[in-house]
Amino acid sequence: MNLSRSALAAAAGAVLLAAVTVGCTAAGAPAAVPPAAGDSGATPGTGETPGGTGTSGTGTGGTGTGGTLGSGATPGTTPEAAGQVPALAAERVSYVQRNWGDPKTEMGIVIQAPKDWSMAKLSTFEVRFSSANKLWNLRVNGWATDDPVKTLADRKYRSVQSVPGFQLISRVNGSTKATNPAFSGVVFHHTTLTYSYLEPARGQRLVVERFVAFNDQPHTLFQLSAGGRPQDAAALKAITDKATADFIRLP
Repeated sequence: MNLSRSALAAAAGAVLLAAVTVGCTAAGAPAAVPPAAGDSGATPGTGETPGGTGTSGTGTGGTGTGGTLGSGATPGTTPEAAGQVPALAAERVSYVQRNWGDPKTEMGIVIQAPKDWSMAKLSTFEVRFSSANKLWNLRVNGWATDDPVKTLADRKYRSVQSVPGFQLISRVNGSTKATNPAFSGVVFHHTTLTYSYLEPARGQRLVVERFVAFNDQPHTLFQLSAGGRPQDAAALKAITDKATADFIRLP
């Protein structure tokens, strides 16, 4: 069933009432409400996007037109040095709840992110988490957009398929039940692109990039991606899954 915007607003109100009852797991946080599509007017580029080293792109439905190569790459990191670091193990990643958003309160988005990774705020609802060794990263863009998940996934694929060394590993449609009590009953539907490309500074890179909708809505609620090396694939997927399941949007 496809919901109109008015229906989505009603659904959001129902979630709000539920959230008031169960509360948000972030200490002192207000109740969570999935926003209506198009609440931002822009969708900053998300992910470890091959093709540039500038700031995140905006207003392009997440194609990263501004260029976000490496999402925290450190000049001087060589493929040889990166290859000496053992693969990231999913079972050894610890998580902590992180929040960001309105500059006055830093509330808006809440997810579970790797505990020891630093957080850099890129815009009001977009952040990048980076490991100390700069090999791994997680980027989350909480702007909602009118664009359907399929549209953004198709656009992303077109934007990166000509990058040197690009290889599409998989494109998978799936669903995830929200695990945060404030989003009780919410089901996220998503398309996940997993691809690799060659970066001269750090060698072969692997990206798990996901575009996520809310319940029956076709519109994209948020986007996220995890970047690393091919040998880190299992851990990158686990990090993406964890952040997806725990995502909530506060008013």
